[in-house]
Amino acid sequence: MKSALILCALFLAVIVASPKCVVAVNSFAASQEAFPAPPADRTLIYIADDKGALVPLPFEQGTTPLRADTEARSNRRSFVELKGARAATIISNNSPRFYLFVPDVTNPHPPYLVRLTETRGARRVTALAQKGLRGFAIASEEIVYPRYRVLKREGGMLFMEIRARDLLTDGEYAFIGSDLLRTATFRVVSTTN
Repeated sequence: MKSALILCALFLAVIVASPKCVVAVNSFAASQEAFPAPPADRTLIYIADDKGALVPLPFEQGTTPLRADTEARSNRRSFVELKGARAATIISNNSPRFYLFVPDVTNPHPPYLVRLTETRGARRVTALAQKGLRGFAIASEEIVYPRYRVLKREGGMLFMEIRARDLLTDGEYAFIGSDLLRTATFRVVSTTN
């Protein structure tokens, strides 16, 4: 048993010391991503441009007929609406990287990245109110499921990167949180069209 362990240790030492393994480790280190430094304004949502620089997304005001500040008396299906048929920001990258700050607490709630539908000169997403609860939820089928990565902890805040799990298709999108006055919007238009 002891001799088998010694042989395994020698075998691993030879593999780790081999030039091929060193090349693999070096290429792995070279393929590591570089992330932008946290910007000074922690209230904005940013998108990385083609050069990796952070550009803030503009905010629009969303409205809803739901009374989010009071307890819902029944389950209700409604919407959050943004005026105008198109977002001002157009991106051609269908795999964008977004950056934002959230409070450094247990289970932080970053805003949802959602796909909007165009309806009569406006953009909407389905919102739900649940009996006995304040606020609203976004319908799960309209949420773009994200990959979160915490990049830095600083001053009671987490600086995060958010990417969609799948490629974004052409259309209207928004980051919607509890504050509808601060809804960051953008439109994806692929370059192949």
